[in-house]
Amino acid sequence: MKPFEHQWWPVAISDKLRNQPVACQLHDIPLVLFRDSDGHAAVLPDRCPHRFAPLSAGKVCDGQIECPYHGWRFSADGRCTRVPGTDLAAGSKPLLESFPCCEAHGLVWVNLSTERPLFPPVAPSESSQIVDTFWITDDVQCSLQDAAENFLDGFHTHFVHSGWIRHDRQRQQISARVRPLADGVEAVYSEEGKQSGFISRLFERERGISMGRFRLPCLAEIEYRDRRDELNLLVSAWLVPCGNDQLRLFARIATRRGKLPAVIKRYVLSKLFRVILRQDRQILEKVSANKLRFQGALPTPLDGEQDLLGPSIRQLLADGEPLMFEEREFCFRL
Repeated sequence: MKPFEHQWWPVAISDKLRNQPVACQLHDIPLVLFRDSDGHAAVLPDRCPHRFAPLSAGKVCDGQIECPYHGWRFSADGRCTRVPGTDLAAGSKPLLESFPCCEAHGLVWVNLSTERPLFPPVAPSESSQIVDTFWITDDVQCSLQDAAENFLDGFHTHFVHSGWIRHDRQRQQISARVRPLADGVEAVYSEEGKQSGFISRLFERERGISMGRFRLPCLAEIEYRDRRDELNLLVSAWLVPCGNDQLRLFARIATRRGKLPAVIKRYVLSKLFRVILRQDRQILEKVSANKLRFQGALPTPLDGEQDLLGPSIRQLLADGEPLMFEEREFCFRL
């Protein structure tokens, strides 16, 4: 397991974890989430040690999870508390390994390390403005590296999202500065006006600066600000590996609060973002399938000058350590 994989990973939206168990998977480990008697999130392997039935198919009883097969119950620390039909008392030794679990930033987080980590879950960028927020989730068959680079790459939008975000024939001359972060990398774009696509024209005011950043282990963000340095849009996307090159996306969309009611804005934006997500998912899954056709006999990806963040993301994910380079400046037509 790579060093950064000992960090916190989001596995569910907090509001979705209520009175029923929730199945999820982190890396190659199937997990079950539930709330204990105090309402705290808990996580165990999604298997009963008796006959290996999925605990996520059971139910939560008094803050404990009950197996759907024979009714064995388990507390948040993995101890068996009831075996129906016997007088077996609750054992002091856990039969299932419990993992560190917490809630932050609207998400349930899990850490697969054996000891509780010292560092808190990575937070999205904060805004001092009052914003409207909503969540979108999705699944895509691709690697974390490919998904992160796709999310932060402006040069594919003219083709994959033609008309929705940008047009190939309506490019702008812009400047970009790429700089390392303590836990990632960031590109800051300036001198770009409002984008030519439908989404920008519908919801964005004048453009000041925009930023794309990636932070270990799995947070990719796009942020647009106007000329008064006020937030137009912030999309924070956690890209969580679920084994076999399957990713689970948790995207938090934040927009400045205005006259338009939040419920209407959420409805319209969620429809539009799902179109964009579907287009990205289609191209990413085609890339993944094409890699498989070559059965691993592929060279290192060919990087061009426009690939501002891809090589850095690749290095971050390979090493799990901060990047060391001087801030770089670029000019191009986006």
